[in-house]
Amino acid sequence: MAERCINFNPSVFKPNICRDCFLNKQYHQNSVTPNENSLSAVQTPTRHETTDNNNKCSQNEIATNSQPVSVQTSSQTMLSHCKYGLSCDRTNPNHFDRYSHPPGFKRQKKPSEIGDVGIPTVSNDSSSSMESTCSLATERELKLKKQLEEQKKSELHFIELVQNKVESLIAHLQLKEEEVVKLRQDLNKMVTYNQQLEIALGEEIDHREQRELERKQILTIPRQTPVYWGLNAFEEPYREIEVSARSLEFDIIQQLLNSTISKHDNQYGTVNGHDPTEFLINRIDMIIRQNNDQLANCGSSIYLEAYPILTPLLDTRTNEYWLFHGCSQNNLCHLLHSGYDPRVSNIKGRFGGGFYLTENSSKSSRYIPCPGCGQNSIGTTSGCSCINQEDLEFSMVLYRAALGDVHVVLKYKREKYRCGPNRQLIRRPPKKTHGKELYDSVMGESMENGGDRLKHREFILYDTGQAYPEYVIYFRRSAKNTLQRSNIEDLKKKCQNLLVNAL
Repeated sequence: MAERCINFNPSVFKPNICRDCFLNKQYHQNSVTPNENSLSAVQTPTRHETTDNNNKCSQNEIATNSQPVSVQTSSQTMLSHCKYGLSCDRTNPNHFDRYSHPPGFKRQKKPSEIGDVGIPTVSNDSSSSMESTCSLATERELKLKKQLEEQKKSELHFIELVQNKVESLIAHLQLKEEEVVKLRQDLNKMVTYNQQLEIALGEEIDHREQRELERKQILTIPRQTPVYWGLNAFEEPYREIEVSARSLEFDIIQQLLNSTISKHDNQYGTVNGHDPTEFLINRIDMIIRQNNDQLANCGSSIYLEAYPILTPLLDTRTNEYWLFHGCSQNNLCHLLHSGYDPRVSNIKGRFGGGFYLTENSSKSSRYIPCPGCGQNSIGTTSGCSCINQEDLEFSMVLYRAALGDVHVVLKYKREKYRCGPNRQLIRRPPKKTHGKELYDSVMGESMENGGDRLKHREFILYDTGQAYPEYVIYFRRSAKNTLQRSNIEDLKKKCQNLLVNAL
């Protein structure tokens, strides 16, 4: 409920309601009608009298300007109360003529009334000009300070750049000095290496000259070619002649192929997951090449007389044997037309970089990929997923190889046969025990004959003139029949008779 006021000031729209406290007339002590409001007058205090002293007058004027003027009405009880009370800040005289204010209220003077007592007033133009002057001075000072700070930052940045540049030059000079020292060390190493290389090269040249002198005698074939090669065998650079299936030559090769089959734990070269027990020959082609007319004349090996090879000995002077080699179809084409090149042979073999042959046809068969899926060979994935695996045709080469003086490996040493003292891969046979001569070939002995690593023998040749392809055998693998071995000795006699009659 609103606080009740003393005088009743009727509202214009509701004469019975006070417009100040919103109460009826009966709750007020005094009631004022609108006519009485128009008759009331406001008495303003008189002006201060000025003295003759100008200084005192100015002091009074300043005091008058700082203190509010109290306003009292002559008939305070006759006016309506101001609703703002002591917080009224009106300066219009008409307001004070119509409304009364509570005791202690001090009326604020207008700025124009302050000028009446003689206080000099400052115009807006002069004050704005002074403010603009001050702001310009302040802005100029701030601008100068900002420029000084920027200049200081720039100088500090320049000093930092110079310092970094100097440090970089110092570090660069230190690196140059280290590089010079390192280059000198490398130069000394190169000089030492060059001297060692010259010594090694001289020794290698001496060894080659000695080997060339030892190989002056060459076994020539053009005038002693077998009868079954035909007349004018070397008129064409390369020719394949199919061997008749009814000939003794075909029968000997067929027996040689099947009599050297062995077991390999059903891994690689299998047919339907089993080791082949028989090779069914489709055809045999005899190879005639112009560069097949020479074989190196190597010394014989006494060891092979005590432990003979399964395949027959073709020539005692050169220790010449028939040996098998299996490979992919791409490599086969290159071998038949160009011959093997030990310089590009696989240097990751067990006995270094050389040309690998074997006396077991089944072992060579394990290196022939499947013509259908390209798998099922050593170096690829074991097993074949092709359908009708017994109908797939494979190719194997029967080489005439001159083993010469064979180095027999009973105890395998990796650092001797594959990697040298400096872990350099080996591409030649080892030296003989007494002297600087090299062996002509290497044979890895099987565990059956006293070896410690291989299940079947391997033969490695290192010179191009030690072997040439004589037959290409096209065959199919079969595992239906049981493995049957022929009499090797009878087979060797048949082969010797064939060679004697043919030459």
